[in-house]
Amino acid sequence: MKVQISDDKKKKWENFWYYYKFHVLLGGFFLFALAVFIKDMVTKIEYDYTVAVVGDLAVLDEDRTSLQTWFEEHGEDLNGDGEIHVQVADYYIPKEDEDPQILMANQTKLTVDMQEADSMIYFFSDASLERYKDSGVLSKEEDDYTPVSECIGFEEAGSPASVQDMVVGLRLLDKDTKQAQDEEIQNYYKACEELLRKFIGE
Repeated sequence: MKVQISDDKKKKWENFWYYYKFHVLLGGFFLFALAVFIKDMVTKIEYDYTVAVVGDLAVLDEDRTSLQTWFEEHGEDLNGDGEIHVQVADYYIPKEDEDPQILMANQTKLTVDMQEADSMIYFFSDASLERYKDSGVLSKEEDDYTPVSECIGFEEAGSPASVQDMVVGLRLLDKDTKQAQDEEIQNYYKACEELLRKFIGE
């Protein structure tokens, strides 16, 4: 009798699996995707600042960490979550014949950053500044940029080699754009301006 029950259960399971296996697999896939999405949302870092680095070479990991640590130690909790997080966004621009895919990808990311005003503080190599100075969001005045090697924050951050030959400055906000009229972006801009002053040592 026990064998009969066991066989019945086995047949029912085989029958169920035959007709509904795709439903089960599809449901399992959606549950997995939902779990990953929820995890990403829960663990996602809300950055208080984004600092852009636009150079000719990629920023070394240790240099990025050094800059991030310095800015987090001197920044403010702008989003009120009790923590200070700074993203150092590396938009390095290689020569076209070196790596056209990275060139295109980073140019696109940098364009979006400028349009969305994610970064207010920009580190530029001489070549990159020359390339983007006519973008409409950057000052063309040399006096608006400070050599990074002369900044107090550079020394305090351990003199990260990846940015030592760059200049640093604040982007512009066109008064006629919606960004410049957005109170939240205005406050963010002022906070970045103060943070940059600390880095320069003014």
